[in-house]
Amino acid sequence: MENMSQTTSLREAASAAGRYRILALDVDGTLLDAQGHLSPRTADAVARASRAGILPVLCTGRRYRRARAITEQLGLAAPIVCNSGAIVKDPSDHRTLWRADFAPDLSDEVRALFRAFDEPGVVFNDRPPAEADFRVPAFPTGRVMFDDYVEKNREHAEIDPAWADSEPDRDEPWFHVCAIGSYEEMSAFERSALERMGGRIQTFVLRTSRYLGTMCEILRVDASKWSALRHLADLWGIAPEEICAVGDDANDIPMIRHAGLGVAMGHAHQEVLAAADLVTGRHDEDGVAMLVDEVLLAP
Repeated sequence: MENMSQTTSLREAASAAGRYRILALDVDGTLLDAQGHLSPRTADAVARASRAGILPVLCTGRRYRRARAITEQLGLAAPIVCNSGAIVKDPSDHRTLWRADFAPDLSDEVRALFRAFDEPGVVFNDRPPAEADFRVPAFPTGRVMFDDYVEKNREHAEIDPAWADSEPDRDEPWFHVCAIGSYEEMSAFERSALERMGGRIQTFVLRTSRYLGTMCEILRVDASKWSALRHLADLWGIAPEEICAVGDDANDIPMIRHAGLGVAMGHAHQEVLAAADLVTGRHDEDGVAMLVDEVLLAP
């Protein structure tokens, strides 16, 4: 296939395909196209992989509420890796299976960083679906990119003016927080965060077509889509080499790099392409369906 390339050949990948038991899938830019649509061809390919005994697991930067909607659309019942790997939720009963909480002193340091930059932040919650998905200190703030994010999710936002100034809530630990602004602003914010807390956190600077701004996400250093996926795989007795992981952005790199077969979408960032064993088609070419048909379920 012309669009399949990289260090592992298509023939080699197809010959080993029978060993893959988990198909880990990013959502935006992987399952969904640039307009946020799931094509019938991709949905059918995921269903066929599931019927063949390969368990599709969504691994996404999305909040649980938004990720669960995609699992329902696909008819999946597997746990969901959400918030760039900071939490794993069971959609059948909304239980939290794993979460990478910040220690209280790390929460203090992160708050101090936001105060130093005078940045309003988005702190994500782990609450029942009827409650708010995240907290922000104010809205509107006059910051166009931040306000755009909150406005588009307003019904699921809680305004909490005290979060950046008060003691961290010991009953509701932080596990995922982000700032929102221009790419240049978020790159500077990331550099400062790593200088202050480098060995204790990891960061992702990401942008999606849904929002005007770029996000700088802060997670615990051991939190990633891969570490969350490994937690599930260990529970199920599945080895890393039995996982095929597909994605297109920076927060997909750990799972692409460490999975038995790491696959980048054709439109992925250069660092994602470099981490992959295979490159499939773009999201607007049904790259996931191409992978399923020509590698995972190849005759």
